[in-house]
Amino acid sequence: MPCSYTCLELRQLQFLAELTDEECGQLLPFLETETFQPGELVVREGASPDRLFLVMKGKVRKEKVLGITMGASGLEAWQEKELFEVKGPGQHFCEDALLAEDPANVDWVAMESSELLSLSAASFRQIQLQAEPTGGKLLQALSRSLYCSFRKHEGQLAADVENKKLLNQMRIERKKINAMHRIARSTSVSSVNQTLDTILEACMDCLDVQKGSIMIFSRGVLRVEAAFGRNKDKIMGQMQVINDTSVSGRCFLGKKPVFIQNIEQEKGIQRSPDPSQYSNNSLISMPLISPAGESIGVLNVSKTSMDIFTEADMKILEDLTVEASAALAHEIRLARLYRNFQETLLEVKQAQKQLTQAEEKIYRIMQTSWPAMEAQGAAGNE
Repeated sequence: MPCSYTCLELRQLQFLAELTDEECGQLLPFLETETFQPGELVVREGASPDRLFLVMKGKVRKEKVLGITMGASGLEAWQEKELFEVKGPGQHFCEDALLAEDPANVDWVAMESSELLSLSAASFRQIQLQAEPTGGKLLQALSRSLYCSFRKHEGQLAADVENKKLLNQMRIERKKINAMHRIARSTSVSSVNQTLDTILEACMDCLDVQKGSIMIFSRGVLRVEAAFGRNKDKIMGQMQVINDTSVSGRCFLGKKPVFIQNIEQEKGIQRSPDPSQYSNNSLISMPLISPAGESIGVLNVSKTSMDIFTEADMKILEDLTVEASAALAHEIRLARLYRNFQETLLEVKQAQKQLTQAEEKIYRIMQTSWPAMEAQGAAGNE
């Protein structure tokens, strides 16, 4: 339907506010009037709108169907829809259709009885050729509108990125809490070795890494009591002399985390003699310290991918090792007491065995020596 609005009414629209009466007169023949009833689709997702819409009366909303489901009559839209924005009198939408024929990625739906003016992409190009001043102003209006739209979407993108960061942080916190619960529960139902394995596996899951170990201090050295990763069997039981030239030794002696992004650039630290075990040079060593301040050992993790650890990774591991240290302190103390008891019991049994052997030896000596001693005594009496 041809446009019946006056130039004064057209200049009330944001998109046409800069036009003069003469320029509006040049534009009028190219405008079409379209009417829509409540709920009627103006633009369907996936279709090419191919024209700009100017809202004269009513309201239209931009929305996106969240999914589809199979109903009795075939594919039916879910009732849940995401509403993006609403356009009312004086506003416009689908201005990008004047430049590109890309399919729409959302629906535009009339919220009430609405009357829209439309300018097709073909008419827009024709105006550029036939009415240069009018075409130039329309092009400027289009540029401003697209720029404002870009800035708006840029802000939305920044908000989406921030939301994703928050969601990721929540996911990490949830994994950390679950890991801490696993560690806390392990002490009531597991042996020391099982507790060590649970601690290590929980840390690996929380950090999404595939290689790590727990070294426990015993008799002046650090010994690998739990390991995780492809070289687990190779390093289990290995012992390390404690000094500050190794990552584990420096961590244990200083009772502080050692966070290294590239060990090749770390002064005073020697790397493992088997560098083929690692895909990169990034690693973290965390001290295991009991609530009483006693150094229990260290927990080590390293990457098997080319990614490097971050400060956030170290903070997560630091929180987990606090829980792990508390869980291990009691278990290790009991294990040491039991081991000392076993060793003492073994020493007592060995001493008893030696005493029994000595008694038997004395008895044999007496058995063999006593007749001779009696004979000597009898001869002396004669």
